[in-house]
Amino acid sequence: MNRGVRYIQDLWQTLLAKEQHSSLKQRLIRGAAGTLGLRTAATGLNFITGILLARLLGASGFGIYTYAFTWTQLLSLGATLGLDNLIVREVAIYQSKSTWNLMRGLLRWANQIVLAVSVGLALGAIGVAWGLNMQANSEQFLTFCVAMLLIPIESLRNLRLAAMRGLHKILIGLLPEWILAPLLLLILSGFTYLLLGESLTAVWIAVIRVFAAAITLVIGIKLLNKIMPNAAKEVAPQYQVRTWLHSALPFMFMGSMYLIKSQTDLLMLGAIKGAEAVGIYFAVARGAQLIDFVTNAANTVLGPNIASLYAEGKPEQIEKILIKSSRAVCLISLPIIVGLVGFGHWYLLLFGSEFTQGKNSLIILCVGQLVNVATGSVGLLLSMTGHERYTLISRGGSTILNVVLNALLIPRWGIEGAAIATASSTILLNVENTIWVRKKLGIHCTVFGKLI
Repeated sequence: MNRGVRYIQDLWQTLLAKEQHSSLKQRLIRGAAGTLGLRTAATGLNFITGILLARLLGASGFGIYTYAFTWTQLLSLGATLGLDNLIVREVAIYQSKSTWNLMRGLLRWANQIVLAVSVGLALGAIGVAWGLNMQANSEQFLTFCVAMLLIPIESLRNLRLAAMRGLHKILIGLLPEWILAPLLLLILSGFTYLLLGESLTAVWIAVIRVFAAAITLVIGIKLLNKIMPNAAKEVAPQYQVRTWLHSALPFMFMGSMYLIKSQTDLLMLGAIKGAEAVGIYFAVARGAQLIDFVTNAANTVLGPNIASLYAEGKPEQIEKILIKSSRAVCLISLPIIVGLVGFGHWYLLLFGSEFTQGKNSLIILCVGQLVNVATGSVGLLLSMTGHERYTLISRGGSTILNVVLNALLIPRWGIEGAAIATASSTILLNVENTIWVRKKLGIHCTVFGKLI
């Protein structure tokens, strides 16, 4: 055990070789350690909040809440138009080249476009729901309408987070959304239950979530203004709209396919099997996300640094970073996978006895996550080096597979069918991205390094 801990520490401490600049090395180490700690705290908060809401609302009410906000996540990504990923890459490059006028122009233009699109999507979604003859006073319709208010908030939040990642101010940028928002949701939900008791519904929880998100957005904007370089605030903005749109389109389609792939199971379960199946499967998926949080923490730090190193022509340094990172992430994630497979029944029992029927689905999702962890940050590498069109191809194939398998398997096997579809598409995506990285960049970044 101690040897494993020492090895993990050594991997993180040697993210960069000795010949690399110490400032970058220190930034990566601090960022990786800090983001991992922050991600752990955020995962814990979200985990506790999920259990609380499942207990308070029951499987059906929790399913209504989850289903509504699944649509919110899907539409928010569409409203962002892929500009968040573009901002991470371009802001990092603009900062390294001190082209502050382009940085200011990109951020101003992106916020204006995304705000207009997100408001339009929110109103359109409510109109469609009304057109589908949902009862205006039903819990499902009211929860959906409240959830749609989150679309502009989340869309602008994504742009702010992207800008702070590009500026290498990752930890302070993540604090409002990762810590404050779930903490507000947890506290206010508990307080509201004390006031309303059994009258608490998914509608009230939706209102609380939107309120918490609005508060954290205001705080986040103030943080971004504070850390923005003075030079970027003082220069006149310069616009390269055609170039930005051309670069953002692959990110937009790629992000849309990612969210479709990740949310299709929940949406199709809701349409075919009902709200209770959605609630149970969400608890299962939340368990699988415990595995993914280490990878996400590492990617949050690695993204802007990969973009900067690639712009400086240092592929060897990128390879060394990613191999070390993949091995560290894998060593940290393996105990989580083993724990979920061996003790999945007790994990699901935390949400309620009706949730334990998702045990087999949890094991299936763990298999897909194991492959995801082992292949490393291949998708991120393609996106941050200007090869996002190949990630788009991979995501397209995996998304089509996911939708087809969900349509075929959910009617017959329910939540187990959804898990098989998601795990299969996850494996296909990572294998495809690994092949593209080898062909286009010649970089080895899986847990196996140059062994295969």
